[in-house]
Amino acid sequence: MDRGEAIVQAGEERSARVESLRALAALAVLWGHVVAASLALNAALPSAGDLGTLERIAYGGGYGVFFFFALTGYLLFWPFAKHYFGGGSSMDLRRYAVNRALRILPLYYAVVIVVLLFQEGNPGLGVWARFLTFTETLTPGTAGRIVGPAWSLVVELCFYLLLPLLAYVVARLAGGSRLRAGAILVGLALASLALRVATIYDAEPVDPLWRLNLPATFLFFVPGMLLALVRVSWEERRPEWLRGNLARGDLWILATIPLWALVVLVSYSLDFLVGAAAFLIIGACVLPLRTGPVANALQWRPLAVVGVASYSLYLWHVPVIKALADWGVPTGFAVLTLIAVPICIVVAIASYGAIESPFLRLRRQWARSSARQEPPPGSARPTA
Repeated sequence: MDRGEAIVQAGEERSARVESLRALAALAVLWGHVVAASLALNAALPSAGDLGTLERIAYGGGYGVFFFFALTGYLLFWPFAKHYFGGGSSMDLRRYAVNRALRILPLYYAVVIVVLLFQEGNPGLGVWARFLTFTETLTPGTAGRIVGPAWSLVVELCFYLLLPLLAYVVARLAGGSRLRAGAILVGLALASLALRVATIYDAEPVDPLWRLNLPATFLFFVPGMLLALVRVSWEERRPEWLRGNLARGDLWILATIPLWALVVLVSYSLDFLVGAAAFLIIGACVLPLRTGPVANALQWRPLAVVGVASYSLYLWHVPVIKALADWGVPTGFAVLTLIAVPICIVVAIASYGAIESPFLRLRRQWARSSARQEPPPGSARPTA
């Protein structure tokens, strides 16, 4: 398998294809919020008749956040999968925690402070306390509001904290069997989906405390976790049936088009299909499959650069769109798209350079320092 070109993020090499997937997900979410701003939508989802086809597709871009969850599931579970099911080295949980903290906290707090001070006019101690402690999704007044995209950071943080224990328990219950481990994860995903059906799809009105927290969103992390198990297995031995068209990554990607169409054109309540689409798209980039023009297009450098700054793009785009509206920028869908998207990208790249990159370099320095103090190769432990 050709794993594709690499792109540098704060001195570390990353897969250009994976970073491009981040970029596409972040841009999709941005486009969805452009539609929301142009139509002055609130928390309620519009019906199919309220939007034109293009606007409906764009608004469905908000489900890119679930694609992010699948990416997180794959990238963070991969070292655990290698350890428990592939004979890899054990995880350094202290380094794992430090890596996660340096990755998400500095930018999160920077955005929260700017928004609460300059856009919300210092809204009170209670609001400050909830955002600073990652508990904003536990109260209706702040769940999905004020710093809108931040709700998914709460979900991600909960997943970070849960993952080491979850990986250990799944490994013990599976007894080293990747197939049993996959079955356990699928069972957990189905339980999460059942909860999502009861609290979101069949609920009226939808309680944001269910919609914006881990129990009803865990199912979107599972496709990535399953991919980690599949990759461990396939790198050890490719299955006999993985040949011909089934081994073409481009066809995996193209096979997701009907899934996306069902979600954004038929019913937003089919959003669970995003998990299946994410499995196929991420799998086309990380599994030992043959690549073609579609997968190779994900190596386009400008797109990968946006992916490197995708975390900044994700957190800053709503405050930027709100600022543009406050400054009198026309809020029509087409005009706002043409103005907001490039401005948000510029802000994201600047934010990455000023806020994210220094802490990511610090993380890398600490990792090198820790590695020098660890035992020699053979017992060394990889970072998450």
